[in-house]
Amino acid sequence: MLRVSEDGEGRRRAGVAGLQSCGSPWACPVCARKIAGQRTDELREVLGAVAAAGGSVHMLSLTMRHNRGQSLAELWSALSAAWRAVTSGRAVERERTRWGVLGMVRVIEATHGEHGWHLHVHALVAFDGPVSRELAGELGGAMFGRWERALVRKGLAAPLEDRGGLDVRPVDLGAGSIDAVAEYLSKITLEITGGSAKEGRRGNRSPFAILRDALATGLAEDCELWLSWEQASRGRRQIAWSQGFREWAGLHREMTDQEIAAEDKGGTDMLTIPAEAWPAVRDRVAELLDAAEADGVAGAIHWLNVRGVSWMRPATQRARICAH
Repeated sequence: MLRVSEDGEGRRRAGVAGLQSCGSPWACPVCARKIAGQRTDELREVLGAVAAAGGSVHMLSLTMRHNRGQSLAELWSALSAAWRAVTSGRAVERERTRWGVLGMVRVIEATHGEHGWHLHVHALVAFDGPVSRELAGELGGAMFGRWERALVRKGLAAPLEDRGGLDVRPVDLGAGSIDAVAEYLSKITLEITGGSAKEGRRGNRSPFAILRDALATGLAEDCELWLSWEQASRGRRQIAWSQGFREWAGLHREMTDQEIAAEDKGGTDMLTIPAEAWPAVRDRVAELLDAAEADGVAGAIHWLNVRGVSWMRPATQRARICAH
């Protein structure tokens, strides 16, 4: 069942009901879409709270060197250890006091390309007042130092700070920009797990693009890459909040991915897709939801008709089958 709803500000949300949920934000296009929608709303609320308090936000990106000989599990383990070094210890407490850090939100981006798996971190760092790009860069440099040392202890290395290893840039907290930043971070996770499956920069592929190619061609290499992704990502947190930041912003208890995936968000039942037609939609469901959010039920019907997928109106339950 395709459902469409609108929030209080007129933003259209589409989802699929009537399916068993697995709660995976990494490997399931349906659950990933639902989880990302919830996280987008939470990011928007937090950014709004920082703006209302007169604070500022900078986006910090941290990367690390990698090669084809390194497994995804090895790289992810190193990233986790490096991020713990960035966010824990006495130095962190001193930085919070010196720079007035309210908290951080971290998102992991993953792609695969010529040189193997590539993981890096995007983090929003919120401050209790205006902070210049230069001062934020100074904080970022201190954090990068801990990041690099932790990677070295794991047998890896970060790129040089001035050659792409570290990027710090201010975030505009205007009303429209808050929406844009929240959507941007959530789209990073959606493109990993079930969004548009667009090609990444320099020919890199997102994990879900790898699955798309594996289903289309059956190439053993793509199948093995997807299996390694499923195994290495299982149980990993997609979005992580620093301690106390959500509470400061007045957010409710953080729901688990499984709870979000299983929650009935309501909305209006727009179309029913028969069980026998679902396999034609399953691996491209994000495209259908994009069409529904952009153009409503008319967009969803057009998407289904172009692909010859049967559908029914819930009110009449009469099948409408494309003649192609």
